[in-house]
Amino acid sequence: MKSHVIPVKNIGKLSEASESLLTRTPGTPGIGLIFGDSGLGKTTATAWFVSQCNGVYVRALSTWTPSAMLLAILRELDVAPVKLRAASMVNQIVDVLRATGRPLFIDEFDYIIEDKKMTETLRDIHDISSVPIVLVGMDGVKQKVQLRDQFVNRIAQWVEFKPVDFEDCQLLSRSLCEIMIKTELLKKLFEASKGVIRLIVIGLDVIERKARTMGFSEIGSEQWGNANFFLSDPPKAKKQGGH
Repeated sequence: MKSHVIPVKNIGKLSEASESLLTRTPGTPGIGLIFGDSGLGKTTATAWFVSQCNGVYVRALSTWTPSAMLLAILRELDVAPVKLRAASMVNQIVDVLRATGRPLFIDEFDYIIEDKKMTETLRDIHDISSVPIVLVGMDGVKQKVQLRDQFVNRIAQWVEFKPVDFEDCQLLSRSLCEIMIKTELLKKLFEASKGVIRLIVIGLDVIERKARTMGFSEIGSEQWGNANFFLSDPPKAKKQGGH
């Protein structure tokens, strides 16, 4: 199966928001927030966008402190800290970002929004450098951001990643697979995935591997049978109160 980013509707929304951030009027808010449930392609789409605009990508960790965050950003900028004081590191980051104009991307933003000091530090970097900052988090991060009054006012673009529709599923099949998957089988995969793009891609790969093993250039429900699309079933939740 081929491996490249497919322009599903979520990617289209991200592209439009990104263009708005990169071409905004100087002095206007330049923070974007990408949010949505796990498995909807946020990280893959972000990686694509980072490569398109020569961005600076950092993945937040649960163990981060403000200093750890600043050191991680400096590392991605390939800059050694002159001093390990937060104020000094912020100044270095701002100077490099302002000189290069490179957007800053922070993945797993959920870890940062809980810490007021880290959130305010990012706001300072945005305000002083004027470069776009794109934050990526889970669905619940939107509500948490809205509780930070000074920070939320800097967010110009809200991009919600949603489950893909069947049209997107068909596009993924045509673009990624090197065999033909018949419509009725593709519909079964789509229904089983509930529109989660990660599961659709896994399912497409499993279907293509089986078709190649059987020597088929196309495959439908009759050839597929009752096989599992996702390699293994997810564990079932335990019943409460049972023994």
